[in-house]
Amino acid sequence: MQCGGDATALDREPNAEPGNATGAFGDAQNLYTYIDRDQVYGLNIDPPESAKDAIKPWDARNTTDVWIESGVDDQMIITVPFTSPVRLQSILLNPGTGDFAPRRCTLFVNRPNGIDFDEAAAEMDAVPGAHVGPAGGARPQADFALLEQTPGVTAYPVSASRFAQTQSVSVMLSDSATQQTSRVFYIGFVGKALELRQDALYRHDVAAANSSTHTVDGVGSKQGAASTPSVR
Repeated sequence: MQCGGDATALDREPNAEPGNATGAFGDAQNLYTYIDRDQVYGLNIDPPESAKDAIKPWDARNTTDVWIESGVDDQMIITVPFTSPVRLQSILLNPGTGDFAPRRCTLFVNRPNGIDFDEAAAEMDAVPGAHVGPAGGARPQADFALLEQTPGVTAYPVSASRFAQTQSVSVMLSDSATQQTSRVFYIGFVGKALELRQDALYRHDVAAANSSTHTVDGVGSKQGAASTPSVR
């Protein structure tokens, strides 16, 4: 699907695999340590909590001995909550290659209870001719085609405005060649964790994690042979 709407400089980044903290993503981070991994769950994945098996540390991004796959058809939804608000820049995916690799990804922001397939279909069709919209609206926040037959991890940039205050992401993967099963080996995120405001800390009496004290995987980029992913 072709990109439309509020494109940013990030939307024009080439296909990239993060590697270190000094690359083209600047001060962005791999957000693995900010994912509430125990609360990750999936739909059309059995059991639902096994969806967290795709949320791996950076050094396990290319492992293929553990994966998740859909059940009755080629659609699955993985809801990923974060331990603090984050500003997302890219989603990282390794669907592998072959007939089980999904070819479409749709993202829904800040749905703490997730989203089911009927709701996703209704929201994607809510506004004729418009596939994506702002967070909190009646449309998904991203909907894009995945690069096909591309081994390893690919970074798909997302709109800075729609993912500026992200507390959870529901990732819908679909459209494999088999139209029966989709499979994914790795899901990750690139961006920046946001510190909670002091007044919020006082009201809730919760100590916020200081992002400067967390050791997280940095990210960089490398020029790939594949074309730039087209992301809405």
